[in-house]
Amino acid sequence: MLKRRSPETITVIEARLLHASVALADTWDAVSMPELAKAAQIAVGTLYRIAPSKLILGQRLDVLARAAFDHYVFAPFPARLTSKERFGLIWTRMGDFALAEPDIARFLACRAWPQDCAFMRNSHIFARDGAASGEMRPMLGPVAAALVWGPLSALLRDKACSRDSLDQLQSAAWDGLRAL
Repeated sequence: MLKRRSPETITVIEARLLHASVALADTWDAVSMPELAKAAQIAVGTLYRIAPSKLILGQRLDVLARAAFDHYVFAPFPARLTSKERFGLIWTRMGDFALAEPDIARFLACRAWPQDCAFMRNSHIFARDGAASGEMRPMLGPVAAALVWGPLSALLRDKACSRDSLDQLQSAAWDGLRAL
């Protein structure tokens, strides 16, 4: 068994690595592993213990970014919310995450959501429950996810995410989801 040399936990090191990596999003492919280690203020050996290749590092960053998003957005909900209230809460949390963690949000905006991730699973449940209550038009979970995440991801990629743009987009997204 290898003895860890760093006094920091792996969670702290991975968080620094995630933030440093997503800050380099536009140039990430051109950055070497030693440059990533330097940007994250960790030893190169530590980086290679976390991820022995850039491909594995990219996969690990996807997992870390989605975990940060899920933790922020899917914290416990109050009981008995209407679909509109649930949508408003989720939208607010996604917007707050985007404003608090713009680099991570932009990183996620450039990637597809795996079908088994929390966002897609929750989109399916939300679409099913909204249609059952009559508040939303019947649609598949991926369609609901696209109506919500697609426009938001466009704002993130264009670096045009602000409280005002989020408020305008929330109204338009709900109009696309609700029953007429």
